[in-house]
Amino acid sequence: MSFLGILFDAAAYGSSSQGKLEEWIVVSGGPALRFFEHGKADSHDKYWGNFIRASVARIEQLQLSKPQNVEISWLVFRPGYQRRSREEKLDLLSQIISQADTLGVQLYWFDTKEELVNYLNFGKDRKYEPIGNFDYFGHSNKACFMFDYSSQFDNLSQEFLHEKELSLIDKKIFTKKATIKSWGCHSGEFFSQKWKKRFGIPMIGAVGKTDYTSASLPYLSKNGKWTQ
Repeated sequence: MSFLGILFDAAAYGSSSQGKLEEWIVVSGGPALRFFEHGKADSHDKYWGNFIRASVARIEQLQLSKPQNVEISWLVFRPGYQRRSREEKLDLLSQIISQADTLGVQLYWFDTKEELVNYLNFGKDRKYEPIGNFDYFGHSNKACFMFDYSSQFDNLSQEFLHEKELSLIDKKIFTKKATIKSWGCHSGEFFSQKWKKRFGIPMIGAVGKTDYTSASLPYLSKNGKWTQ
């Protein structure tokens, strides 16, 4: 079942026979507009669903390993797909909802970084349902996640989560052994270190670029490497 909009009320949860409840979260940033990217030598997001396709592959992977006490939630940056929908004259939001329904996961839209942060902190009662896995698919650089890169302005992002804003996220929302990974470009060059300093939990990130042209998870570009 899919839900439009962010739900902020914390719910009360009981105990589980397989241990404490956990939420595993996959976040999808938005694609660039072809209006800005067309004709560039290093053109981004020729396919609108780069980050969606990769997120689906990761969710399917997580579903194969998750215990019964875990629920998977998918958070998607709505404005990026609304803009690309207008450009392509397609209803991309309905396609994303259909993907979530097929996967059987909770879908939450966020329109701003504040909404994303609010969900991470308060979307569930983190005392009873902490975050045990976090994956980010989208544009990024060494200092931030960029949810709307080249979506409103060429080569720029107005909606981003900078490393200096990690203090907005509660330190206690993650399990002690949470798995954290950014699949965006350059995250391992600076952002990962700031993440670990803030939360005490490593974030795997890329040194160099990541390539989303495959039909599954992105891979490292030439001479790239994963680090934390």
